[in-house]
Amino acid sequence: MRVFILGGSGLIGAAIVRNLVSAGHHVFALARSENSAANLAVMGAWPIRGDIHNPGPWCDKLPVVDAVIHAACDFSADMGAVDAGMLIELLHVMHRQSGPKAPALPRFIYTGGSWLYPAMKSSDAIHDEKTPFAPVPGFEWMVAGLTKILSDPALHGMVIHPATVYRTDPPSRTRPTLPGGALHDMARRARDENRVRIVGDGPGDEVVWPLIHADDLADLYRLVLENGERGQSYIGVGIEGIATGDLARQIAQTFGRTDCEIEHISPDDIAREYGQWARGLAHSHRMTSQKAIGELGWQPRHTDITRDLQSCCGVSAAA
Repeated sequence: MRVFILGGSGLIGAAIVRNLVSAGHHVFALARSENSAANLAVMGAWPIRGDIHNPGPWCDKLPVVDAVIHAACDFSADMGAVDAGMLIELLHVMHRQSGPKAPALPRFIYTGGSWLYPAMKSSDAIHDEKTPFAPVPGFEWMVAGLTKILSDPALHGMVIHPATVYRTDPPSRTRPTLPGGALHDMARRARDENRVRIVGDGPGDEVVWPLIHADDLADLYRLVLENGERGQSYIGVGIEGIATGDLARQIAQTFGRTDCEIEHISPDDIAREYGQWARGLAHSHRMTSQKAIGELGWQPRHTDITRDLQSCCGVSAAA
């Protein structure tokens, strides 16, 4: 397929680009900078220069594609308006595609997220695709975006809801490697400052995060792209839930020294530091991917966070 990816330089998008290129798909990807364009080209994608904040110029230059994967989000305060404006321009282009290469019904995968689901009130509760939304404040705009895609009669629209995404890199003798995504800052602080910071007022055992490795998530995007049913949503999770306190202790042990400190920061303070979206770091819930496993044959390989952290032992107290 000819696939256009938004957010191809990000944690999720870069993994998708590599996965689809390896599978033989022809990948185009939006690049905001020369550096992003160069990185995308190295991964085997065809970069298209542009910015989601100004979609008109690059939408006019978009080649005919079979599918779009939208994995772009800059966590800015105006992201809802940015996303809505970009979708108007992009869908206008998709609707008017014509010619021998144009698909009768182009596929469009919209990226939602675990923070659209409610905080769990019981340790036994687990969310699936039938759970009603109750978004973290600041992420309500995603509901409007995914509803637009799923209800468009001219699209084969689908949605993927990733859990908290992380990445692991192979150890390096010349430079430390860290888990990417949500775990990156925790591991970096443990290594550089001998402390780990988690959001919440208690010991951290009351906040539970579902996790997904970026490579497993990229496999899911490819399977949904190739075989997903129109109008369907799929949750992507490899580890259904782990208490952030337990996660912090493992990161402290793996990357810090023996006296590595675990600090607690309140949701109000983290919001002042990073923006309102960061309150989601105190959002506690569990999720299941049984639908994607059963219907698409998806099988996440990264289901043991301890093993994944140990694979990054290039970052250790002795490093």
